[in-house]
Amino acid sequence: MKKLICVADVEEWVASGQKRCCIDRNTIVTPAAHDKARELGLEFTDEPCGTLSSEAAGSETQDDLDMNAIFKFFKMLSEKGMVEKLLGMTLDPPYQAETDPTGLKLVRGRTVKMEAYDTGTSGAKVYRQEVIGKPDCSMSAGFMTVDHDSFAQETAHEETYIVMEGTLDVTLNERTFTAHEGDVLFIPKGVKATKGSSNCARMFYMIYPAGCPDRKLQ
Repeated sequence: MKKLICVADVEEWVASGQKRCCIDRNTIVTPAAHDKARELGLEFTDEPCGTLSSEAAGSETQDDLDMNAIFKFFKMLSEKGMVEKLLGMTLDPPYQAETDPTGLKLVRGRTVKMEAYDTGTSGAKVYRQEVIGKPDCSMSAGFMTVDHDSFAQETAHEETYIVMEGTLDVTLNERTFTAHEGDVLFIPKGVKATKGSSNCARMFYMIYPAGCPDRKLQ
């Protein structure tokens, strides 16, 4: 692993009385650190660390300094909002919510960002986003969308669905139950059924106890 030395390290070593610092090919010294070392009289050397004078004795080990430098470096990047850019992604929350120390939570439904949900059926167009769950609550709840598709699963928990848009079809024992907008559908634990929609169904689901909506059929 490469070792990184920055200005803060140089200033810290000089303040502790250190005059020399050993480096090797696995050490990266930033240009600013080089300038600060010249300014403060700290010498970088490629001599083995064991040959350094007693001036450096009692100071932190090189590994400790390396970890401190890495921590400070990433802290600086985080404060400047650069970590997200380096990772090529944003860390925006999947929804906006307001909370209270009592445990109250208000989720702004229009801000919820849906994510693909693995139903066990290849290519199934099913999306969901949990907005309530562990460790804050003994149940799970969130939004789910089934877009002109269907999938077979066995319920691992008690499930309740409130249809907000479209229709939800649940087929079991050669019988199909169709829930329309405004309807509430309850499915006990351990029921093997096929869920689907001939249109685009949008639902709010609740699961007790907390957990994923279903488990795949084997």
